[in-house]
Amino acid sequence: MRYKLFGSYIAVAVLLAWASLHVPWLWLSFVVVVPVLLLGAFDFFQHDNNVRRNFPLFGTINDLMMKQRHVPQELLLQTSWEGRPFSHLQQRLVLKRAGDSLTNEPFGTEKDYHAAGHDWLVHSLYPAADGEYELRVNVGGPDCAQPYSASILNVAAMSFGSISANAVRALCGGAKRENFAVNTGEGGIADHHWEPGSDLIWQIGTAYFGCRTEDGGFDPEAFAEHAKRESVKMIEIKISQGAKPGFGAILPASKNTEEVARYRGIDPHTDVHSPPEHREFSCAEELLDFIHRLRELSGGKPIGIKFCLGQRDEFVELCDTIKKTGRAPDFIAVAGGEGGSGAAHLDSVHHVGGPTEESLVFVHDTRIANGLRDRITLFVAGKVISGFDIVRYLALGADVCYAARGMMFALGCVQSLKCNTDHCPTGITTMDRSRVAGLVVSDKQEKVANYHRNTLEGVRSLLKAAGLDRRTDLRRNHIERRLGPAEIRSLATLYPEVSSSQT
Repeated sequence: MRYKLFGSYIAVAVLLAWASLHVPWLWLSFVVVVPVLLLGAFDFFQHDNNVRRNFPLFGTINDLMMKQRHVPQELLLQTSWEGRPFSHLQQRLVLKRAGDSLTNEPFGTEKDYHAAGHDWLVHSLYPAADGEYELRVNVGGPDCAQPYSASILNVAAMSFGSISANAVRALCGGAKRENFAVNTGEGGIADHHWEPGSDLIWQIGTAYFGCRTEDGGFDPEAFAEHAKRESVKMIEIKISQGAKPGFGAILPASKNTEEVARYRGIDPHTDVHSPPEHREFSCAEELLDFIHRLRELSGGKPIGIKFCLGQRDEFVELCDTIKKTGRAPDFIAVAGGEGGSGAAHLDSVHHVGGPTEESLVFVHDTRIANGLRDRITLFVAGKVISGFDIVRYLALGADVCYAARGMMFALGCVQSLKCNTDHCPTGITTMDRSRVAGLVVSDKQEKVANYHRNTLEGVRSLLKAAGLDRRTDLRRNHIERRLGPAEIRSLATLYPEVSSSQT
């Protein structure tokens, strides 16, 4: 077959050449024919792809359709609620709020109210008249000298290198406008973080980028130098990330530019694999000692930990150690296994890490059972897009939410799924200067600010609809879920709340 196909291409080319002797304008066809013939020849002789070798040209067309199948699928074939990881309707919601445009919908919902897993708010016959809801939370335990008042919605961890300089500037510029915080991600703090003047949550990962010794260990002097700066409001120790828990982070060589490498303290143009484990601790007591050390080095700023829940007995042990030693993190950030990543291991992205909802419930209930509710603030990260997503997580026990991909949609992300290739078409997750130039910082920082403001306005509207006078009155019984065609349960029934008297 392969010889017949390739022979037919040559025959067509010869036939056109003969015909063009009698019809001169046919020579123009070679503008198309010659490149096609060369591509067919390349397919015929290459050894890498069986289909392209056996079916020259058609195999290339097949490869292209396979790689780009999500584009026509999302645009033409899927309904508004079928897209993954995010549906068209979710993306549209962000774009409307980011554009500060019409934020209502005509003709009713497109979502299937009778589908299993559908959640809704249990509203009141008597909505709150004019509640002034405080949508900020004080973070910092008794050992914290510089507590921070955090918005209930902040930018989740995205490192410079994982996202572009313009993306960082736009996120930080939007955060400065609306007074919320940006998590730096584990790639260190770049000038692009400092210059807009926004509040920063400095994330310290297993490779200690930004406070790293030459051999990859923790450098306390470099840490203290950055941690004491005014813009750094909190420090987060990343133990694991939702999309790749226990595997460590990845930065492809194509995105590890000279500038990115300088901030990380590594060699440029190499694949960067952060180790899965921390050098500074390997048990609960050592982790708490490291937290205490960072708090002292930072001048008493809030220190927290981020992890994707795995072996639950380890978190129970951590709480027991907190009670025994009297030392505790100021906040805990729970990431779900369905969380995003610029690049994740094939084995971890689908099959490692607990889901956000169940993990959040377990961590919150364990916190309550151990009497740590007022000492440790609970953050959550996992597909936060709408005001309802925030309300549901608050009802389940979270105090503060992180959003990454929602903020990326506000920046102009089109979910092209090229974050790990350096070929992002929107200039968000690429270091290609020509593509990064397409992201206009002045426009996108305004859209990020609009998205944050309008999303929190949605939270306020939902709290009013539930008849609540205070945000802290929100409980699991305020959210109901359809489990099947004839079964509806409240989250309070699915996840019974515990009290501090329980152990």
